[in-house]
Amino acid sequence: MWRTIRGERVRDLKAFVAATIAAGHRRIDIGTDSLVAGRHSHFVTVVAMLNPGKGGRAIFRREVRPRIESLRERLLREVWLSVDLGLELNALIPASIDLTIHVDANPVPIHRSSHYVQELTAMVVSQGFRVALKPAAWAATHAADHVLHALAAEIDRAVA
Repeated sequence: MWRTIRGERVRDLKAFVAATIAAGHRRIDIGTDSLVAGRHSHFVTVVAMLNPGKGGRAIFRREVRPRIESLRERLLREVWLSVDLGLELNALIPASIDLTIHVDANPVPIHRSSHYVQELTAMVVSQGFRVALKPAAWAATHAADHVLHALAAEIDRAVA
């Protein structure tokens, strides 16, 4: 189920995106972040639709899976959720709209996620999308992360 950042339910994702594009938004950024809590891994995917200089809209969905211990597997799942959504929306989006997939991985070698940057980037580019990595991957590293932390109390109750 999709929701706005304010928590309002979005019944039809494609209609919402089409209406937002019709309203003048010219950029779409998709990113996913995850959180492991208890026996589950929680994934939040954010779609941010921007009209540069005039603001934007963002919606998200949450998915809960059995706990994924492997960082590589969790990152692959994050990226696939974003890419799959990009593929789903691609038919709606005119060529004039910039669509970028944001990957929550850091290419700086001191970070564990740097080991997977090439594989994750290839996954996005092979499907025909632009890719943004940290620190430019704000849809995954800030927007989705913000939603995850806002849901943290709910997640803690579910774990307890």
